[in-house]
Amino acid sequence: MKAYSKILAAIDFTPSCRNGLREAVRLASTHQATLTAVHVLDEFLVHELKKALSLDKSAIREEWTTRLRKFVDDSDLGTAHVQVEVRIGHPFAELAEACRDHETDLLVMGARGSRDEPGRVGAIAAKCVRKAPADVLLVRDDALGPHKQVLACVDLSENSAKAVKHALRLAKQDGATLTCLFVYQSVMLMSLDYGGMAVPVSPLISDEVTLQTWREDLRQFIEPLAAEVPEVAVNPVVLERVNVREAILDHVKEIHADLVVLSTRGKSGLRELLIGTTAEKIVAHAPCSILVVKPDVLNKPEV
Repeated sequence: MKAYSKILAAIDFTPSCRNGLREAVRLASTHQATLTAVHVLDEFLVHELKKALSLDKSAIREEWTTRLRKFVDDSDLGTAHVQVEVRIGHPFAELAEACRDHETDLLVMGARGSRDEPGRVGAIAAKCVRKAPADVLLVRDDALGPHKQVLACVDLSENSAKAVKHALRLAKQDGATLTCLFVYQSVMLMSLDYGGMAVPVSPLISDEVTLQTWREDLRQFIEPLAAEVPEVAVNPVVLERVNVREAILDHVKEIHADLVVLSTRGKSGLRELLIGTTAEKIVAHAPCSILVVKPDVLNKPEV
């Protein structure tokens, strides 16, 4: 699998996006990738500026391109090689179109939430996770420097293998430890949670035979992937839980992960991403940066 070669950083002039730009620059430098910083002006705002300032669209775009260039330069990240672009329209639609126009394989965004829920992912970022035709990296405001603990969520699927490969590459790049986590829902535990009436589970109730089988399956799944990046220490973990989302988020906190890598589900023939509810909730609630890896069929430009 090739490293990311064409990266797009979404800029909305907030501290959150500045942190996203910082990570995009770091990745572009490491991967020798091209990097374009894109800002989208809302159509309504442009309309109001035209009325208030008696300017046409081209003049407004030129003014905001200058502002974007200054924002990038003032970030003091060694960003001379960063291209800048201003678009006019709906933020999500224009970002998705920019991904297609630049054949982007990674979209980097700040994970800024609302004023009432600053810990949650912003609406545009969440929509890009679901539907943008590229992998999406959401960078938290407090993400600083190289990653130390990377967690890859594994479901033994083909796209999950793609996610593990990216996680291995990023862990190697930063000298991080990689945990590959598989969560399975046993019939016994699910029956104990029937009707939402969960009870404490004794270790004796756990199906040790099934647990060992899943551990072996995970080992066989990871082994050929990890063999390509022997420099990375990989820790395979299998958990038996009723709620997969809670198990993943609990493990994120337990190991103090600063990056979670997860894959999404896609269906051929559909033009937009179909993301599972578990993945959506992890993206919304994880306390660290998230890399969402899309199926190859959904990353291809539309024809």
